[in-house]
Amino acid sequence: MVAWQMTLKTPEYPEGHDIIVISNDITHKIGSFGPVEDLLFKKASEKARREGLPCIFVSANSGAWIGLAEEIKHLFKVAWYDPSDIEKGFKFLYLTPVDFKKVSAMNSVHAELIEDEGEPRYKIIDIIGREEGLGVENLRGSGMIAGESSIDYS
Repeated sequence: MVAWQMTLKTPEYPEGHDIIVISNDITHKIGSFGPVEDLLFKKASEKARREGLPCIFVSANSGAWIGLAEEIKHLFKVAWYDPSDIEKGFKFLYLTPVDFKKVSAMNSVHAELIEDEGEPRYKIIDIIGREEGLGVENLRGSGMIAGESSIDYS
């Protein structure tokens, strides 16, 4: 999410008229929203209202961002019911003991040690991640943005 204050010169305003433009950056996480982007939208919208400026929102996004912890994404494995027929589904996601040791100190995953297929596996219970804004907390900003937009129309 990016925002600008710019001066727009038109035949009606040859001397220029300031406006606020808010836009998603489609090249960053496919333009999705998280807590940081929500706050930027809110601050830019409030500035436009406070200064009596038109506010334009140019949107190219994928909605709220629901991510996966990058430090876990390349490590987890799938325990299939039938590895030769994955259409039968999976039992759980897991980490090997070596991989669990790599990430356990980060507290970005909760897992329980079990034995499956004759080997120890850390069955993943929760993926928390180190980075803020990976989960449903990103949805809370949707209501705020809707509220800001409706206030702007008043």
